[in-house]
Amino acid sequence: MAEPGPYEAADGDPRWLGLRFGSKQATHGIYIEIVLLAVILALESKRPSDRDIVSSVVGTIVVVVLADLYAYYVGTMIGTGKRPTGRELRTAMVGETGGLVSTLPVVLLLMLGVAGVYSLQAGFTLAKWAGVVMIGAYALYAHRRAGLTIRQSVPATVFLLLLGLALVALKALVH
Repeated sequence: MAEPGPYEAADGDPRWLGLRFGSKQATHGIYIEIVLLAVILALESKRPSDRDIVSSVVGTIVVVVLADLYAYYVGTMIGTGKRPTGRELRTAMVGETGGLVSTLPVVLLLMLGVAGVYSLQAGFTLAKWAGVVMIGAYALYAHRRAGLTIRQSVPATVFLLLLGLALVALKALVH
């Protein structure tokens, strides 16, 4: 019997919750959120065209996902001495959906501003806050998953949220 892929249970059944919130997906989701937040902060100060905003955001997400998959491919060969099987590559691709799902609120809020549903500035502001909230949600989920009580989880989550807010505030002060 083949060894399970990185996103499969030992019995071969996909762990759908794990695909969305497992450690690999949280790592990818947080990484994508931080990179996306940095790109949004940079775009906001430049005032590019709507087309440039869309291509920059979509391009960033595509590049990060492809980089993750490439790192998985190379890392698997280094770690095992063998190329990943097609099944392993497919499960890794499916595993990327967890990180992508976490970007939806940020991207949607920004794109609504680009589309004129509300002002572009409101879109940037809402997208930044959504990114900070998503990072905080991952932190809270991680602390709860580690067995910490709400009382123990909240201070650590607030600390990580403050780090996200500091990034936003630093960017606001620089421009």
